[in-house]
Amino acid sequence: MDFSLVIMQLFFSTHYSENPPFPFSFSSMIVAALIAIGLNVAFAMLRKKTTDIEKMSKIMKESVEFRKQMMAAVKKQDKEQIAELKKKQAYVNKMNLEVQQQQMRPMFIYMIPSFMLWILVFPQIFGGVVALSPIHPEIPFITCKQENVDRDTQLNTDGTHKGPCKIVGQIYLWGWFLIVNFSFNGIISKLTKTALPSIT
Repeated sequence: MDFSLVIMQLFFSTHYSENPPFPFSFSSMIVAALIAIGLNVAFAMLRKKTTDIEKMSKIMKESVEFRKQMMAAVKKQDKEQIAELKKKQAYVNKMNLEVQQQQMRPMFIYMIPSFMLWILVFPQIFGGVVALSPIHPEIPFITCKQENVDRDTQLNTDGTHKGPCKIVGQIYLWGWFLIVNFSFNGIISKLTKTALPSIT
């Protein structure tokens, strides 16, 4: 049994409308993308209001610098430098924990309403799929595979289809949201000045 098919049927395919106001088309893809971008902007503004971006950036830069110094000291086998840096380890860990807590605060406020919208509300507006992927092979959990199409085009006893997939490569609504979100997140973060330095 295809595990991805089971996941899609249990959690995502049961709530979509077969006759939504914005059925599968180029316009539905654009409208869904604009909503995703709008929600991304809303999250960025929420982060700006609930977190101290400047302080977080400073802490993360310090953490990156500390990590570089520690790696350099270990590489050189500089025991004196390693001992000195270890004294600072507790402080760095405490600051990193504070950053994580500040990052989680807006996420908790935003994620649950957003999840409910994309799983329960928007499938009634757009249906289960909104775009067509040009990429082959298909992406698990994001696009419809042949197995999904074979099953979804079958009818239930009430005359409805078993799922939203009609064409191989169709992108699930929530998958389209993820793609748009990841594509525009960096741009929106820079425009709203909520970008944080990488800790890697």
